[in-house]
Parts: sequence; structure tokens; C-alpha cells
Amino acid sequence: MKIGRNEKCWCNSGKKFKHCHYGRESEQAITKGELIGQSKNIRSRKCCYVPKALQHECDRRIVNAHTVSKSGSLIEIADSTNHVYGLKINLANIFKNKGKLVPEKIGVNQASTFKGFCSKHDKQLFSCIEDHPFNATEEQCLALMFRSVAKELYAKEGSLLSSEVIKSGDKGKQLADQLSIQKFAADNQLGIKAALRELSDFKDQLDGQLLGNFTNNLSHLIFESSRSMPVAVSSIVSPVSDFNGTIIQDLGDLNVVAEQIVFNSFSSDGKGYVVFSWLTKSAIILGFVNTLIAIDKAGIFGALIRLFFGLAENSFISPEWWDGLPDAQKKKIESLIMSGVNPFKFDPKGLLIDDGVNFSGWNIDNIRKINF
Repeated sequence: MKIGRNEKCWCNSGKKFKHCHYGRESEQAITKGELIGQSKNIRSRKCCYVPKALQHECDRRIVNAHTVSKSGSLIEIADSTNHVYGLKINLANIFKNKGKLVPEKIGVNQASTFKGFCSKHDKQLFSCIEDHPFNATEEQCLALMFRSVAKELYAKEGSLLSSEVIKSGDKGKQLADQLSIQKFAADNQLGIKAALRELSDFKDQLDGQLLGNFTNNLSHLIFESSRSMPVAVSSIVSPVSDFNGTIIQDLGDLNVVAEQIVFNSFSSDGKGYVVFSWLTKSAIILGFVNTLIAIDKAGIFGALIRLFFGLAENSFISPEWWDGLPDAQKKKIESLIMSGVNPFKFDPKGLLIDDGVNFSGWNIDNIRKINF
């Protein structure tokens, strides 16, 4: 490869070659400590995801906002030391566990938090679900959605920043390795940027709903129980397959605009709820939801477990429920957590279908449909 010192660098950074990859193989390789430090800085950045029209009202204090209610849900399922099981997804922990994601004890003060709202708007937007029993009001369902989408935007923006850190991992390496690392990072960024565009468009819809610009563009499915839900979740995903194992959208094609569904599992006033929410116009998601409703009530909890751990990372488990599971069920959940980590072993068709591993500990008393 022959590039003039003053030409644009081959890695598409926009910098001149002499200020970018010239002599890269002789540079000091980035250390594990530096990688962990940069990762920590990315996870600690502060912002407020309130709609732009309200940003002038922000105060200066960014809080550790809970995506799953601490006062109701997390404390409801925590053990006597106020801990729940969850995934600690950070670079230091990934190094420690040799790339494996395993449920570990997390204090309820740290579980599900991110620095995504100022103190004023965290209180203003989510008081309806933090300070009041859940009654499936339009305001409460919208608040659940808004918080899940904000957390996912925060995570995806962090992933984009992390991909820039990955690019620095070619320091001290020969050209072939530099090319490989830069190609991997560039391909990764294409997917992240596509997801960010889709999430931003989704949030624009919620911003409009929050500001009262339009209504009745959201649909909700609610499972209710007289028992607390042992797994608390807050997530938004673009499912590839439904509960029958049918492929419903191809996320490998970046020209496809993915449709998304938000789901929240939580406890409130001693009762358990799972709330699915989506844009009413999303025909693919409506079909996805219908394959879940079609499952016999006794099998829905197992289907939810496959969904929670197969597609969501922001999940938290009751230690009492987890410790009481047979080994086969624990292994199933651990395999679900690792699904998709290795794309060569990932089977999207089989992810959500019943494979005979049953789960108990929560029953559905009522199913409510709103606006569909």
C-alpha cells in the first residue's frame, strides 16, 4: 500500500495519512487498563433525553436514572441485602469472565441505572410510575416506553463511541491486522448508525406524544398477575423471529427499516405486570404480538423468559426465584443470555419457540389490549 504522507488516510478517518496511520505499527499498543478506562468514561457520560422543546428547562444535576423502578419493582424482588441478579456488562467484567455474560449480584441502587436524565425531568416524566400504583393509564404506558427508548439510545450512542476505541486497538500491529480491525469497526458502525436512526425516529414519535402533538398512535398489551414478577426488564428490540419460529424481518439488510417493540416487566403494589408497547402502524410487530397471545396461558411465562433473556440485556432477577431454579432451567437462561454473542452459532428461528424447558413462578390472571 503506497500512500503519500499528505493524502487522506486509508482508514477513512478524514485525517492525513501522516497524522493517522503512518508508522502505526511502531506505536505503543493500547493497554487493557486504558481500554477499561475509556469504556468507563463512555458509560459515565451525562445527558438528558427530554424532548428538545423542553431542554431549556433542564437543571444542572444529571442523576442515575432507574430504567426499572427501584421503589416498587427492584425492592420487591431483592433479597434481604437489597441485591438482585443482573448482568454487569462492562469491559472489566467481560475480561474477568473471559467473554461470558453471567448473572451476578447487583445492589438495587445501581441496578438498571444510567445518566440519561436531569433530576427535574427524571422526577417530572416518571413520577406517574415511580410514585403511584400502576393502572395502565396512557401516561404510565408512555412513561415506560420513553424510559426504555432513552436507555437504548444511551447504550447505542455508547456503542458508537466504543467502536472508535476499537479502532485504536490496531496500534503496534502490522498492516494486515490494522486493515482487519478497521474493517471490523467500520462494519460495526454501519449497523450501530442504522439502529440509531431507527431509534431516533421512534423517539420522535414518543416526543410528539409526550408534548401532546398527536395521540392514539401507540398500542399496548398488558399481562397482569396478583403475584410479583420475579424478573424485572426494561428494553426495546427489533425481533427477527416470532414465537412460532418464523423470520419476520431481516436485520442483516441495512436497507430494511426495522420495526420495534418496547417491553417492561415489573411489580407495583404487590402485583406483577408485563407491558408490551409499539407504534400502532407497525404491522410486523402486531403479528409478532399475536403469536405470543396465541400461546396457552400456562406457557406464556416460559415464552416471556425466552424473550427477556434471549433479546434483552437490561434484565434483573429475584435471587429467591433464581436460587430455586433447577440446574436445567439455569443453564437454559445462561444459554439465552449468550445467544447472539457468537453470530456463527446464533439460530434466530429457534430462539423464542418452546423447546420443552418449562418455567414456573408467575401466573397470568388477566390480559388487556389497548388500541389494537
